Amino acid sequence: MNSFNIKRFGQTFRWVLATNFRNFLAWTLGAAVGVFLLEMLLIAFNVRPDGGNYIHELRYNISPICSIALLIFVLVALSTGFAAYLKKPQREAFLMLPSTNLEKFLASVIYVTVVWTLAGFLAFVLGDTLRMVVRALAYGNEWYSLVPRVLDMIFSKISPGTTGNMLVVTTSYKVTWIIFFVSSLFWIHSLYILGGTLMRKYSFVVASLAGILFMMLYVWVGLKLNLSGFYTETLPNSALVYHKVGAIGYALCILFPLLSIFNYWASFHIFKGFQLITNKWTNYDFFK
Repeated sequence: MNSFNIKRFGQTFRWVLATNFRNFLAWTLGAAVGVFLLEMLLIAFNVRPDGGNYIHELRYNISPICSIALLIFVLVALSTGFAAYLKKPQREAFLMLPSTNLEKFLASVIYVTVVWTLAGFLAFVLGDTLRMVVRALAYGNEWYSLVPRVLDMIFSKISPGTTGNMLVVTTSYKVTWIIFFVSSLFWIHSLYILGGTLMRKYSFVVASLAGILFMMLYVWVGLKLNLSGFYTETLPNSALVYHKVGAIGYALCILFPLLSIFNYWASFHIFKGFQLITNKWTNYDFFK
């Protein structure tokens, strides 16, 4: 079997769902409890016992932390896409499926990308709802959900801003920003997929360190060469603030797609080399 078959892929994906359902359910419920405890703890530190300033603290202080926690959950899921097949019996069953390597690889990638992202969001909704119930019944607080606020924070990053009396956002800037934002998401996704495919242990840590090193390099190049990515500029004798795109901004719009393609290619190449018995730390033998 060398050609991709959509029906066979669907069967492989259903097998992945079925074999990981208990793990998925346990992590979703556990994450929901974690969200509830996190919000209750943050409220205890930020809101007065009488509930004063309750909505303000939820909206501006607590929701950003919850957004970061949700992002970390998704990134951890992406970096552990093949963690369910670390042991020999599970890996043997997965590798012996009557489907192509591409079908098995895509089934796992889509599973951790779509299903686990939905699991993280579902866990957040459940935990946030439980917080509302407890705070309303025990403390008489207003029923205020953080879900719309968190969604607004996430999707607002897609748009670079709106044009106001003092703010000028050109069409070229908007287009460039959207390309940069979308391509950066693909790069982050591909980086954690590569980390999860390559590493058997500490895949999230390794992928995160690689991302941090890239950001440090980005800052260093910008400072060394006096280059900017996306910035604002106020012209002399003008109160208008203009959004500008620098050389690094344009470069990243090209670099991110290229790096993403390489990461996906490398991930699939590593996956094709999966063996029942492999290195303790990695899924790929660099010395073969």
